[in-house]
Amino acid sequence: MTGVSKLRARYLRKGNAIREHVDSMLESNPAMQQNFKHRNPEDDQLFQVDYDHMDGKKDCKNCNEDRLVRRKSRTPDVPVVHYGLIGSANQVMRHGVTREKLRQERGILCFEMEAAGLMDNFPCLVIRGICDYSDTHKNKDWQSYAAATAAAYAKELLGVITPAQVDETPTAADAIKVIKAIKVSLLHFSAYDVVLKKLFYLNTGCLEESGQNWGGCRR
Repeated sequence: MTGVSKLRARYLRKGNAIREHVDSMLESNPAMQQNFKHRNPEDDQLFQVDYDHMDGKKDCKNCNEDRLVRRKSRTPDVPVVHYGLIGSANQVMRHGVTREKLRQERGILCFEMEAAGLMDNFPCLVIRGICDYSDTHKNKDWQSYAAATAAAYAKELLGVITPAQVDETPTAADAIKVIKAIKVSLLHFSAYDVVLKKLFYLNTGCLEESGQNWGGCRR
């Protein structure tokens, strides 16, 4: 997590270069322009949590604009990096009320599926580009651009991590083998799950002791 802290401090001083990385990618790969470029701000619509999508169409042309949340205009095409908890699950979050409930109760910033269960096997950093509001109005308009911004952040993060740190970090496959071996050896110990967590705390130096912050490496 040292790399994240270092990059975060640099952002406070100089801002991020995510937009520049995305622009450079599109300039080098013109065929990606249509799907991966920044979308129109008018397509960024947040509806009130209790207002569901009106029909089966992908767009919200038939949805009631009076139910849109009125927000201050943002600086266009300038991605913002958020740090906090990501909710991982085996199904899509598509319900505004549930999303808001989890945000208020657990402090969850966004939801994803691909990394679900990773933290049960090895400590990792999850980087996601936010492309919708996890409600019934969700669509894929911003998905490609969001993926590009996440990749750009990962590139910046790798730029502040020294090669020595990378060489010393075990691969995911190696980490899983170790954890599986530990679980097998502790199967007859009633509190083996707690012991595993303690081992994670000692080895990673980034997960806090409280149950509330278990999994706090997800960004």
